[in-house]
This record gives sequence, C-alpha cells and structure tokens, in this order.
Amino acid sequence: MRFDTVPMPPTVDSRPRDTRGYPVPAITPWQGDEPQFALTDYGRSADCARGRLCSVCNTLMPRGPVWRVVGAAESDAIGAALAAGRPYRNLAPTLEGPGHRACMLYASMVCPYLARPNARRGLSADRPDEMTEHVVRGAVRGAMGAVVGFGDYEYAVTDSQVLFRFLDVVEFLPHDTADAHLDELKAELDRLAGN
Repeated sequence: MRFDTVPMPPTVDSRPRDTRGYPVPAITPWQGDEPQFALTDYGRSADCARGRLCSVCNTLMPRGPVWRVVGAAESDAIGAALAAGRPYRNLAPTLEGPGHRACMLYASMVCPYLARPNARRGLSADRPDEMTEHVVRGAVRGAMGAVVGFGDYEYAVTDSQVLFRFLDVVEFLPHDTADAHLDELKAELDRLAGN
C-alpha cells in the first residue's frame, strides 16, 4: 500500500515532511535536512514522555489508553498471554514511546519497516547497546507485528535514554501486513471527526 493512499490523521498532516513526502514523527532525529527515521532523538523522546505527547504527532495524549506498534517477538508474547487468559506487562523496557490510536494505526501502515514482514531497516544505531542492538541496517522486521493499546505507561529518563514500560493491554490488533488496519484507521478518524 502506498503511503500517500493511507488516510492521515490531521495532527500528523501538520508534521514536517521528508523529500518523498513522508511525515516525520516527533521523536525522529534530523541530520541536516534529512530525517533519520530508524533512530530516536533522546531530547524529543524525553519531552514527549514528560509532557504526555504522542511520539508521532507531538500533541497531547489524554489520560487513559495509549498505543504503540510492536514487532514480532512482542506481538507473539502478547498474543500468547491473551490466549491463555494471563495479563501481559512488558517487564523489559523499550525505547519506543506511545502515541494516539490513530497515529499508531497510521504509522503501522506507512512506515515501510513496520508495514511489511520482509521490510529491512535502512539505518543502524549510532552506538548500539542492549536496548538498540536490534537497530541494524538490513535487519528484517519478521512476521506478525501488532498495534497494541495499553491502559497506561511508565517512563524513566536516564542520562542517555528514555525507557518505557506499558501496563494492561486494552486492545490487540495483530497484522502480517499493516494494510489490515485500514478499516480501523478510517473508523478512528471518523470517530475523532465526530462522524
């Protein structure tokens, strides 16, 4: 699915664009005039965490559920816990911040890495560590990602990272290819517009 055919949340529409027209998420660092999509800007991520701002559109997330897009391993773990009737809590922190439902549904479809199981990362982390060692140029996303809603999140801002943990799964939308979320995104945008 081409990114320019996916309905865009209004808050995402106001984001800066790269030369291809892709909107640049709030936490994406820039190198000169080029966004570095596979990486996370520490300061921007910390500002979003502290201000309860969406990591995609940089606008306030109301109290209540938050969403994020997860990869194959976490999607499998969440799916297994839910199928067994067990609660899920990611005890291992992640660098990936939360966002609005519409923004995460949108991101899951337009980010080439998130949208397809055979997609590969375009960049590597500058200084890989245990939290970023998976950010390697050429790494494959793998099968079955998901857009997941959580009751809330916790965060810690360290000297070099912003770490997130998510609590209480409230929605689990797995996908092989993210175009599976198109109807959900359209319905969410209609709901937000009051239709």
